[in-house]
Amino acid sequence: MIKKALALLFSALLLFPAASSAEDDEELIIEEIVENVLLDDNGEEIIESAAPSVSAEAFIPSRGSAWPLEPARGSYWSLPMDITDEAAVWEMLMAPITVVDIGKKSSEKVQTYLYREPDEDSLPIGVVTCESQGVRVIETLDSGWSLVECYSSSFHDTKVEAWNLLVSGYIRTSYLKTVNPNPSMGIVVDKLTQRLYIFRDGKLLSTLLCSTGLTMWNGKKYQPYNETRSGEFLLMSKVGTLISDRLKCAMAIRFNDGDMIHEVPHVLAADGVTKIYSSTEPKLGTKCSHGCIRVQRNRTPEGINMAWIYDQLKSGSKVKFVIWEDWQGRQIPVPGADTTLYYNPNKGRYYHRSPTCRSAPDVTFQPFTYGELDTEPFDKLKFCDSCVPPLREAEIQAINEVYAEGGDHNELLTSLQAGYYDYLRDN
Repeated sequence: MIKKALALLFSALLLFPAASSAEDDEELIIEEIVENVLLDDNGEEIIESAAPSVSAEAFIPSRGSAWPLEPARGSYWSLPMDITDEAAVWEMLMAPITVVDIGKKSSEKVQTYLYREPDEDSLPIGVVTCESQGVRVIETLDSGWSLVECYSSSFHDTKVEAWNLLVSGYIRTSYLKTVNPNPSMGIVVDKLTQRLYIFRDGKLLSTLLCSTGLTMWNGKKYQPYNETRSGEFLLMSKVGTLISDRLKCAMAIRFNDGDMIHEVPHVLAADGVTKIYSSTEPKLGTKCSHGCIRVQRNRTPEGINMAWIYDQLKSGSKVKFVIWEDWQGRQIPVPGADTTLYYNPNKGRYYHRSPTCRSAPDVTFQPFTYGELDTEPFDKLKFCDSCVPPLREAEIQAINEVYAEGGDHNELLTSLQAGYYDYLRDN
């Protein structure tokens, strides 16, 4: 048991290093743990602390986990984050999800701890939201406890400040239950592309712009809990309109305690009726929320928007809703030069991914290729935020540069996560 506890600590320290001011101390700690945990008395490497058995280069949701991971069909945790593999993504969206149920009412707004040891008197090392958040079961013990893994759903009011960190800890086995998700629909949100993907009946139905959380300084304090937590979830209850300061967030659906998916926010004009989106809509496709996921209101060519999603959700529908982590090193692929795009040659200002678009309902566009997008006359065309075509190559490369291997796309969050390692070390 001590060996596993030390392995848990090693995993956290190795995967998410502390701030640079403490690098020397952290390196010393890691070296001590490596000596005691990763090597047995004969100097042989301990297998249970090895990297996942899937490719070390694969960007999977459990990337960097200290626990061996066998590739499994339908597993959220071992599936490479590739939206183009529709069959694999659909299988994952249809697979059963293991959630936590501690027997409390309205438990979708209740959280509980993961512990360092199979003992509720031991150190809490992670937070999981009941009913809606999925966990990966690593090991089930005869003692009535299970070792599980998930991204910690730490919010502003929790003492375990593991901000969106992939953590492993113990929970009572009796709290775990398996749920079958909605069999006809599933949703993927990718924090790297800032896109929401609707799947239905085995196929990618539509792609929408979205915005996930932005870690920030609000003038009084840092807000690491703004980062939208990754993981697999179930869409739960309809909340209606969520109000945040002057912003009104219509059609909100809860998926992780205080985090919801909702329409891009608006404010009301002086007449109290007219909705104004000018301060929020241009930011869709970039991180800018307080943790919720904002979704476009303009309908795609398939007729999909946040209102459509809200209408589809029935009471108890349990649609699986997964969020892919934007691991450093992930890259957005550039579309092939022969990818077909569309435009209106009669003074059209935008380029599109479909021959028709709700932004111009009476027009049938003419095709051209992605390879021509940066040549005349197409180089002046703007991105259509209704049908969501691919970004220009220069825009994709700019994002990829931020996420290049060895960099840090979110230095503020990384620095704010450092307190978690002090917490583990000091306790």
